[in-house]
Amino acid sequence: MTDHKFTDGKVLIVVFDGLRPDRITADGMPNLHRFLGTSARFTHTASAFPSETRVQVSTVMSGHPPASRLLGHGIMGNTFYDPALGFDGPMDTSDDIRMRAAERHYGRLFGAAHLSEILATAGKRYAAVTTGKIGNARLLAGRAAELGQPVLSIHGDTVSTPAADFPTVAARFGPCPEMDFPNSGVTAWATRVLLEHMIPTHDPDLVVLWLNEPDLSYHYRGITSVEAAETLAAADTAFGKIHSWWEAEGRAKGFRLLTMSDHGHITVEGQIDVKAELAKAGLKIGSAIGPDADYAIKPGYSGHIAVRDGRYALVARLLDTLTETDWCGTLFAKDRHITAGADARGALPMSRINYGHPRAADIAFTLRTRNADWTDAAGNSSAGVCLADNPDIPIGGGLHGGLHPGELTHLLAFGGDGISPGLFETPSGNVDVGPTALCLLGVSPHPMMAGRVLREAFQVGAARPEAVFHELTAGTAGGYAQALRIAAVSDQTEKLNSCWYIRDGLRTD
Repeated sequence: MTDHKFTDGKVLIVVFDGLRPDRITADGMPNLHRFLGTSARFTHTASAFPSETRVQVSTVMSGHPPASRLLGHGIMGNTFYDPALGFDGPMDTSDDIRMRAAERHYGRLFGAAHLSEILATAGKRYAAVTTGKIGNARLLAGRAAELGQPVLSIHGDTVSTPAADFPTVAARFGPCPEMDFPNSGVTAWATRVLLEHMIPTHDPDLVVLWLNEPDLSYHYRGITSVEAAETLAAADTAFGKIHSWWEAEGRAKGFRLLTMSDHGHITVEGQIDVKAELAKAGLKIGSAIGPDADYAIKPGYSGHIAVRDGRYALVARLLDTLTETDWCGTLFAKDRHITAGADARGALPMSRINYGHPRAADIAFTLRTRNADWTDAAGNSSAGVCLADNPDIPIGGGLHGGLHPGELTHLLAFGGDGISPGLFETPSGNVDVGPTALCLLGVSPHPMMAGRVLREAFQVGAARPEAVFHELTAGTAGGYAQALRIAAVSDQTEKLNSCWYIRDGLRTD
């Protein structure tokens, strides 16, 4: 049912890509830190799996994880491999040509209703400004181009929607600065465009600013680096301008201000070539299934492997190989393989992490993580380390995509009229942002949305839903074992709370 007190509301969502909540301090990010003290802040909140950016964009913009018992958006990673597409390797969601081919094959690439569509149907105006990659902009836009909604990307006119009129924006504000470490110039440019053009020109009911920092600097300079500290300061300065506008005029116009990050980061302590390791073990593996490859891998710290025709004998051999290594972390298989007996080989069912979509590969995995601190040369430390299969990320660089709390936990807080400030520990996640934003606009969430409206923050003393936790475990005779803890709220689709795994009988958390 619609919350009538929000009928005339507006929502501004500010996303700090990759920001770990524990890096928000009074010294490093004073403006955001002050806002959090006056907002409804959800402290027990998680990204969807895999905790990669374009999966989170899709989750925020649909109210769905990649798969659920209801539907699912079907964006399985920043890059994913589906044999049905017939490509010679994984599809990068920034690859326009392959994304268009996938759209033709699937009929609808984005499998759930997108906020751009829901808002248009409700007679509401949608807009966005993004500094993220091309795939980020495309998924943030959804159907905005055909619906006449402005979504502006720093990558120019061909990536922005026609309604954004990128040439006019560039003529007024000058060309967007070149990307750099830290990416402070781009952050400042996008914030100006938001406040001085997008909001006053288009008068949106829901507007998103997606900043690609601190994610960019975390990846290539490290979570504790000088560049990371500089980019946090720049992002906070940008937020200070936004907050000043909100207090001076935005709030009076009905805007609620929602701040969030899409995921966190942990630190790379070593690199491994998974494809080469599996080939050495005798598996016929390549980038695509073909005459010489029974297995197709999408490599990375968070990777997946498709198996020829989904044959269980090949799946079982792969699982046995992975669980015998000292570098494999969490491990999941399609539910039908679990039924066939894969649970005896250490894998857990994909459905339990909302990943059991028809497009999913047969096996999803992460590389080994530890809760050890990473300490840089200056003596600065950050919790959580991992192995990686990402050659472009340096040792000491930040990474995400898996299930370690340091990467899974993200920022989620909102404030404004009708919002009750305080800390809320009920489980929540990126999946809840879409339905909550719609409710704040006076729009009923789509009936098939997996996420829930975070109503406990809408009034003082509102009832807080109870969480139910349960744990799944799986093990093998060889000593590999893992445990997954899941939180469910109010009979909604289960949302991931936390995950860890055990090796040789010892928890690594």
